Amino acid sequence: MGVIPKNRENLMNTKLFKTLGYFLSALTMTCNGISAAYAFQPTMAYVENLKIDLLFDDAGSFKDDRATVMIADQGRAQFAMIDRSGNMIFTADEIHDLDNGITAYRKDRHWGIVARDGQVRLEPKYARIQAFNEGMAAFILEGQWGFLNPRGEAVIPARYERVGLFSQGLAGFQQDGKWGYLNGLGEEKIPAHYDEIQVFSEQLAAVNMNGKWGYIDHSGAMQIDPQFDQARVFRQGFAAVMLDGKWGYLKQNGDWLVQPQFQQAKAFEEGFAVVQQNGQYGFIDTNGKWLIEPEFDDAWNFSEGLARIEKNAQVGYLNTAGKVVIAPQYAWAYSFSNGLAVITPNYRQYGFINQQGEVVIEPQFEHALPFHEGLAAIKIRDKWGYISTEETP
Repeated sequence: MGVIPKNRENLMNTKLFKTLGYFLSALTMTCNGISAAYAFQPTMAYVENLKIDLLFDDAGSFKDDRATVMIADQGRAQFAMIDRSGNMIFTADEIHDLDNGITAYRKDRHWGIVARDGQVRLEPKYARIQAFNEGMAAFILEGQWGFLNPRGEAVIPARYERVGLFSQGLAGFQQDGKWGYLNGLGEEKIPAHYDEIQVFSEQLAAVNMNGKWGYIDHSGAMQIDPQFDQARVFRQGFAAVMLDGKWGYLKQNGDWLVQPQFQQAKAFEEGFAVVQQNGQYGFIDTNGKWLIEPEFDDAWNFSEGLARIEKNAQVGYLNTAGKVVIAPQYAWAYSFSNGLAVITPNYRQYGFINQQGEVVIEPQFEHALPFHEGLAAIKIRDKWGYISTEETP
């Protein structure tokens, strides 16, 4: 079975990668006077870089060397945790994503906890267990919420109306309709007197009082007074806030990076943020200066040094110098991940390009997800499997 070269330089220099199945199908159909664009999809045996066979009815991306897949059995969905070889480690009726090697799962109507090796840490007993974050997962018991640790112990008893995710050591809790924050020991560090809250990020959290948003620190001290109509979390030292219907960006000391002037404002990633003006999208840098003024119909945040942009219903990519380095030409595409991006010219055939815009895996799959940890889920003839960027023995 052939593979995509393990050496990244060789991979990026590959001008064109075709599976044998695509080549044969295209050749056969072209010889019969039919365009290769409508060639039959390759069969499992012909997919050269297939790492995990086409066995699944749905598939997710890998995280911590595990992925969740789904197999339909007589109309019932059964989920499995698989390893990088495709071995099924654990099966259940529903499985959350792993966090630090632990996850919640459901069998019938109750939820339990399982480790990445398939060892059950808690037999199903709760009506709901949320995904783990920072080693804590919210659970519900008799209509009240608390938190479990990775061993399945209720370290924070179920006594709250609602709870949020742990972030930077604190999680939101709601009591009597108001929100506050507690720590991993269950201590209510910031009393519940806010109308709405967000998670802590970069040592600050947005809170809402009387319809206006401001920011507090871990002690509960107000660092930026409530004054905004909407507010988002801090990323890379800045937060997008809305005032009088326009978005701008704050510094952590409460000063403006950019006064409110945008229709939309996304979080900073890799030193840049997507903003919208007059219906078009552009990018600003961390000095509040234009990287490129709004000219795109849509834009996503930078990922691995390139940002997905859209113009006239075609997708391409922008670099951090503000130059369009891959011209808009695809019907759809994802952000770059592991040095590659999923692209499709027609929504029927999906493949991958490298950061030079070279097609390294020819569009041939019915669908595909981005590479994560060297593996990408791909769909052929209604079944999902995984291709790899690594050598196989």
